[in-house]
Amino acid sequence: MQGPHHPHSALASQLGGGRRRRHGPGETIARPDAGVDRLFLLESGLARISLTGAARELTLGYLRPGSLYVTHTRAWVEALDPCTIVSWPVGDMLALVTRQPELGLAAFREVGLLLRGALDVIEDLAFRPVESRLARFLLAERQIQGSDRLRLIDSTESLASVLGTTRQTLSTLLTRLARSGVIERPDRRHLVLLDIARLEALAELSPG
Repeated sequence: MQGPHHPHSALASQLGGGRRRRHGPGETIARPDAGVDRLFLLESGLARISLTGAARELTLGYLRPGSLYVTHTRAWVEALDPCTIVSWPVGDMLALVTRQPELGLAAFREVGLLLRGALDVIEDLAFRPVESRLARFLLAERQIQGSDRLRLIDSTESLASVLGTTRQTLSTLLTRLARSGVIERPDRRHLVLLDIARLEALAELSPG
């Protein structure tokens, strides 16, 4: 997880000022029809990036402390935990990048990571069965959270949306993995990964 010494802290310190806002869980941080493009830094908390349409929602990724985001896309950003953001008009960032290109590289790197995450979602939905998608998600969270004990960062409904399946199917898969000793569910908010090798094998599955 990105921490206080993330390179984007340098961008924030160079920009200076900024508008600081706090958002409670479930509040919208950014929406497509806001009208003003802004750059914001997530100082604390956890937020979800998603597309919404036709009564459906697709989660594209998550913002963690140190993440940068620019509000010019058609995506929504929702606070999952209490969040604090600092934001600036996009023009302020462009002026700074002109003077200090290395800070622009840090910002573009974050955009690249978000794009890669979105492409991973599309690739998984198109080419991998749901068991593989779940295993890949759990292994990715293991790397991000730095532990075999994972905090489930979102609701079961949203996680099912990420995986392109239903809540019932996801619950069935988690129960099956728990019964086979691959994972353990000590409570509703956590999973413990017990058999990494098995998850890695599942992650490589392709449609039969």
